[in-house]
Amino acid sequence: MAPGATAGKSSTSMKTNADQTPMMRQYHSIKEEVPDTLLLFRLGDFYELFYDDAVTAARELEITLTARHKEKGASVPMCGVPHHAAEGYISRLLKKGYKVAVCDQTEPPRKGVKLVPRSISRVITPGTITDMNLLAPGQNNYLLGLVEREENLGVAFLDLSTGEFRVSEIGGEDRWERLRLDIDHFSPKEVVFPASAGDALPELEGCVRSPLDDWVFNEDSAMRVLRDQFGTASLDGFGCTDKPLAMGAAGALVYYARKTQRSNLEHITGFRCDQRADYMILDADSIRNLELLVSSGGGGTSETLLGVMDRTATGMGSRLLRNWMIRPSIDRDAILQRQDGIEELVGSQNLLDELMECFDGMADFERLLSKVIVGTANPRELVSLRSAIGRLPGVAAVLARLRATRFADLGDSLDLLDDLTQLLGGAIADEPPLTLADGGVIRDGYNPELDELRRLSRDSKSYLARVETREKEQTGIASLKVRFNRVFGYYIEISKANLHLVPAGYVRKQTLVGAERFITEELKEYEENILTAQERIVAIEKDLFAGVRTAIAAEAVRIRDSATVVAECDVLMGLAVLARKFGYVRPELASDRTLMVRKGRHPVLDALGEQHRVERFVPNDLYMDDERAIHIITGPNMGGKSTFLRQNALIVIMAQMGSFVPARLARVPIVDRVFTRIGASDNLARGRSTFMVEMTEAAIILNSATLESLVILDEIGRGTATFDGLSIAWAVVEHIQSHIRAKTLFATHYHELTELADLLPGVQNFHLTVKENEGRIIFLRQVEEGAADRSYGIEVARLAGMPHSVTARAREILKKHEETEHELSDNLTRARHKKRIVINQLALFSPEEEELGARLRELDVDSIPPIEALRILAELKDRADKA
Repeated sequence: MAPGATAGKSSTSMKTNADQTPMMRQYHSIKEEVPDTLLLFRLGDFYELFYDDAVTAARELEITLTARHKEKGASVPMCGVPHHAAEGYISRLLKKGYKVAVCDQTEPPRKGVKLVPRSISRVITPGTITDMNLLAPGQNNYLLGLVEREENLGVAFLDLSTGEFRVSEIGGEDRWERLRLDIDHFSPKEVVFPASAGDALPELEGCVRSPLDDWVFNEDSAMRVLRDQFGTASLDGFGCTDKPLAMGAAGALVYYARKTQRSNLEHITGFRCDQRADYMILDADSIRNLELLVSSGGGGTSETLLGVMDRTATGMGSRLLRNWMIRPSIDRDAILQRQDGIEELVGSQNLLDELMECFDGMADFERLLSKVIVGTANPRELVSLRSAIGRLPGVAAVLARLRATRFADLGDSLDLLDDLTQLLGGAIADEPPLTLADGGVIRDGYNPELDELRRLSRDSKSYLARVETREKEQTGIASLKVRFNRVFGYYIEISKANLHLVPAGYVRKQTLVGAERFITEELKEYEENILTAQERIVAIEKDLFAGVRTAIAAEAVRIRDSATVVAECDVLMGLAVLARKFGYVRPELASDRTLMVRKGRHPVLDALGEQHRVERFVPNDLYMDDERAIHIITGPNMGGKSTFLRQNALIVIMAQMGSFVPARLARVPIVDRVFTRIGASDNLARGRSTFMVEMTEAAIILNSATLESLVILDEIGRGTATFDGLSIAWAVVEHIQSHIRAKTLFATHYHELTELADLLPGVQNFHLTVKENEGRIIFLRQVEEGAADRSYGIEVARLAGMPHSVTARAREILKKHEETEHELSDNLTRARHKKRIVINQLALFSPEEEELGARLRELDVDSIPPIEALRILAELKDRADKA
């Protein structure tokens, strides 16, 4: 079976029921419930896999494939993993795209019972993981529900580990492209869709496919499932009842989650109906190009914006920060409230320290809740939950002393969960074992019957001592011993020298070299009582623990609400820590479209420079408004053009997250989208060259950007011939200036583009400065107005270690090209100053040249693009020569 596929039915060496052992008949019966999974079947201390499942697991996990079980002489493939280490193996299978069903023993083995009852306890798929050991703390794990009808898509995203649930409906010819924006944001691990869609569903990279019967997506069926899940008579309050396909996708997800988790999922209490007008849109190219989440240089998360900004203390806060980053707000009031909160914490080190202390080491109780609900939380995880919610009063105390409106609202929304803290504190021991089977999970004093049974068990040593003293006195055997071991139970041991003193009521149990062991009716009865007590202790603790877990699950809504408050407080705290550490300032939200940054810095490079003491970062200014909307930026390679572009895009994103920004002063408008086209890459798997990818990204920008967008373009047109590339770059700028008018930072090595500043209103030239010293260049990385006079590419090649012979030859070639360009420039200048003469040359041509003549008359030679004027002059000269 290939990675990413699901398991099939166990077909290898299948037998009829009559040929199978009772245990294997039980296995096949359970396997029929989950034919598309790898079934982990509990046998003693191991989870075993059989038949095709065993072959697949042995290959993927690189473990030994055996055939210890044989039926009628035929081998049954088999492999196994220790039950205490199963999570690690399950994680590896999930990462390879498999689904795993876990079959556990529902009762402990008993004497005389050959077949232990077993049933499936959980089905784990890549999109339904709830175990925190299998999840990244700062990332959500989404399951995608998808259904299409005509030209509409119903879409739903569910994170089962947190209960976050979002739905939407997308229509129009571009629906799949718009869906990919959501997929870029949420990165779902699994997609649930109608089986009838089959191969018509496009491949979604990184998503395991899980088809369901079509009726599951039916609106009526889905609505019933959702009403039952949320405990409501109607779904009108969620604002999505006019979106039947969205309801179908959402209902299918709940159905699938219930089916796999075998639980009612009390923490899923509603969904959010997403509207695209709620947030700034960042597509996958922008997220990648700006290195928001992943470093293009392979430097890990520390070299990303998220890595620098994430100063949160909890997994809940880290996930929320990530969501704020990939979906920055466009709600002015929400942004201002976040800024007010950060500003207050920045100004009060004491309150900031107190809040940090509240969150330090706090467990991720949002995810712990999901484990409680699906019934997989162990005793120690309930202790972690108790510890986490036990800190809520401290959080509330700090919030009560803060004055910002957002903190007041959060404080009002924070449920202290005192009753749950008391329940967990009274029921669960301070340091319980990992599993219920070990005993000692429930605290003394919580249950009288349990206390009595424990007393009986604990008193066994003193009881044996009393029996031993009494028997010594009655028999006169001073060396008599009363003992216990796990093999023979309770016994009385008497040396052979004293056997003649053994009373008639002693029953021989075992003969040793130098002694005999006996049992009495009293010891036999006591042994039965003790063993029964131990069994009762385990059974009672199991029931009490399940009751506590059920009581916690019943309060899922309250716990989730408090987790939401903690997450936002944690994010605001982390952003305040960030602002204090790096000297960030509060950006002003512009009421117009002015974008102004004074002494702006790249947040990642600025932080890395601070940490590693590398070269000092050079801050730069930016000023853009409707009259200065397009900046053409030239300068040498390594001069800092790309950094300047990225840092301003990141400052805008940070500002709309509500964060302070790395600058001395900033005034930022609300931006609907940030587009970036940076660097060179290809997609050979899809048949796209580097230039094709570049043009595709540019096309998306030109077709989607609006007046409210920020566009970042770096080196458009460099992947083809010079005149082709220059023409495309020129036309792109013209299109943005005339049709979109979005704020645009355009870095280029085409110096010809700088002439656009003289031809088009709203276009300005800027360059990155360098200093020449004895034939060498020093990068000053300062942005100044005006165009660069040269590119210094050969000098950069020298710095990169290019052989001297190559750079020397390059200078010779460059000199010849510069002489030719100078000659062409002189010709162009003469043409511009002698427009009348150029136009009069038309008289040399025959009447069939009237089309060219008309074009020339329409054009203003003084203002047409230089490259176009040169082409026309060349054509004139060629035709004149022929005439």
